[in-house]
Amino acid sequence: MQKKVAKGTGAFYDIELTLSADDYAKGKEKALKGFQKDLSLPGFRKGFVPMHLVEEQIQPEYVSMSIYEHLINKGLQEVVTEESSIKFIGEPYDVKQDKKGDDTVVSLKLDIFPEVITKNKDWTSLTMKTISPKATKEEIDEALLRLKKNYADYVDTDTMTRQGISKVSMSFLDKDGQEVDKGILYVGEQEFEEFPFFVDTFVGKKKNESFTIPYKEKDLPPTVQTKKADSKPTTIAFVLTDIKNVVLPEINEETLLRLFGKESEVKNEADLLKYIDESISTQKFDTELIKEVEDFLKIIREKYMEVIIPQTLLSQEVRVRLENLEKRFGGKEKMNAYFKQMGEEKAKKFVDDISLAASESLEKFFILQKIAEELKLDINREKPVDLEIERKLYEKLSAGKSASIKEEGEKKPKKPAKK
Repeated sequence: MQKKVAKGTGAFYDIELTLSADDYAKGKEKALKGFQKDLSLPGFRKGFVPMHLVEEQIQPEYVSMSIYEHLINKGLQEVVTEESSIKFIGEPYDVKQDKKGDDTVVSLKLDIFPEVITKNKDWTSLTMKTISPKATKEEIDEALLRLKKNYADYVDTDTMTRQGISKVSMSFLDKDGQEVDKGILYVGEQEFEEFPFFVDTFVGKKKNESFTIPYKEKDLPPTVQTKKADSKPTTIAFVLTDIKNVVLPEINEETLLRLFGKESEVKNEADLLKYIDESISTQKFDTELIKEVEDFLKIIREKYMEVIIPQTLLSQEVRVRLENLEKRFGGKEKMNAYFKQMGEEKAKKFVDDISLAASESLEKFFILQKIAEELKLDINREKPVDLEIERKLYEKLSAGKSASIKEEGEKKPKKPAKK
């Protein structure tokens, strides 16, 4: 078998395998032996049918397919061994066959691991601006309120208020008063903020009170709409089966002990406010850090480095993104229905945009790894930490250090326990 290996125009190699008549004969023998193992005929034990009978029993196209599969795999294994310096990945694609005399020439493509090319080494002179985020009083107050709500008590009450939460049963009725669908609805602060409908409909209602409203789908929030496409309700009947008032906890020593544990440094309200301040500042730092690194990588990709993403990795990334999108829609059928509703042209652009975003994401990933390698950043590859490379890159290239980042080894307060 003769082999030719040439670098392609992208992140792949063009490989050509020339299969002689002798190669084909050996491949055929190997293929027939594979079929022989599972074949049994009257008068012969399984695996011991004579070869000429095996060939008679198997359709020629299956034999031919098995021959070429074996020879191509054999050829590729030899190429990978002989070209050990090339980092081949994935499976062969664009496989084509061409008959030349007694020989068969098989051409294919095989991807390689992405290689980042440095076009201009002056990138090492680039710097990042200093990030010094500060939490505002409003942000601290909002965070404190959210913390209280997470550990609030719920007390039974008879009347629904904007500070309460209610479990509501829904019955969708047709023009004859027959139930065509039903459901459970939870109404609370979030619903009141998002849709005036909930305030107008439920505030002031009593526990176990039953009432109806006309079913006008265009005026209803999504959670109050029927899930059955063919139900055609005209009325919704509501019953508030449970109502509770939300009672926020006081911030005292007992509450803090319950939230943080006795080993925590958060002992009083001042400690708590300091903890919240530091947490928000860290979150804001991370947000600004991501933006700063994104801007940095944009300049790097435009002027200093480039990388071509192989089809193998790109198709995997696109597939994962589409699978995640499918889950968000609640299944492939619903996602396809959404695409159909968009129209063929818009749906194609939507998927193309996903592919473009996947390609850009992979490019930034590999370039960031290259930068970390060039700058000799001390990265823990065995136990990776979120934003570790980004933080080390910032420390290397920024004009100063952010006060929101704690020094290594500095003790942090324990996070609140989950309720």
